[in-house]
Amino acid sequence: MGLFDEVRAIPKPNHKRSKPTRKERGKFSSETIQAIYIRDNGRCVKCGTSHDLEGIPHHITYRSQGGKGEKRNGCIICRSCHRWVHDGQPGPNGELSKEGRYWFEMWRDENLDEKGDMLNA
Repeated sequence: MGLFDEVRAIPKPNHKRSKPTRKERGKFSSETIQAIYIRDNGRCVKCGTSHDLEGIPHHITYRSQGGKGEKRNGCIICRSCHRWVHDGQPGPNGELSKEGRYWFEMWRDENLDEKGDMLNA
């Protein structure tokens, strides 16, 4: 009987990922989404409507530019205001399309602390 006649299969170890996949990086967790909805009272931070809201919070700093899935980087936004930010359409009050993204960055800097909570609360 030769050395290689007997097969001793060893199962491959199941290692967990050390970091999230690229697709998962920067997404909001369900706890963060809930915290953002509570902080923003379930209303669009720009126009104040509670109708036709996006399903997930808006990333103020885009994920493609390193925006993280943190409470400070998210806000509740309606579909109309979201089109203003991303699609180059005029804002809800007739603002220029190129101002949309910067409006939300200024809103974050003026209204949120480092943890993502409202400064005036």
